[in-house]
Amino acid sequence: MPSSVSSAQRSLMRHVYEEIWIGELWNRGDPAGGRALAEHFVDHRPIDAFPNTKEGHIAMALDWHQAFPDYRFLIEDVIVEGDRLVARYVSCGTHLGVLSGIPGTGRKVSLTGIDIMRFDGEHLAEWWHNEDMFGMMQQITD
Repeated sequence: MPSSVSSAQRSLMRHVYEEIWIGELWNRGDPAGGRALAEHFVDHRPIDAFPNTKEGHIAMALDWHQAFPDYRFLIEDVIVEGDRLVARYVSCGTHLGVLSGIPGTGRKVSLTGIDIMRFDGEHLAEWWHNEDMFGMMQQITD
């Protein structure tokens, strides 16, 4: 069955997800990467300390970056169909700042996850995600 996404749209969606959202906002902690998010962005599994909005998401990414300044997301698979992008990743970094009230431990951690993104034009509008947060917290606290 042929894809309902043009190669130009597929490339745009991957660029926004991988280079701007992951690369700038999450990997580098640059709030300018928030331009990848639609004004009406919704995180469908928010963390209690941050609203599920665009502003809350940017604040969460910056908070994560202070806890793991060397954190990097490595994309393993990407599937694009219609207005959705699905990605599987592994990420890793060193816990140097406060995360959920836990002071930096200096421990290296890794995390696997899957993102499902809905695009609205050139912006990420919705985010569903599942990460092994329990496994990551064990790496910090054990």
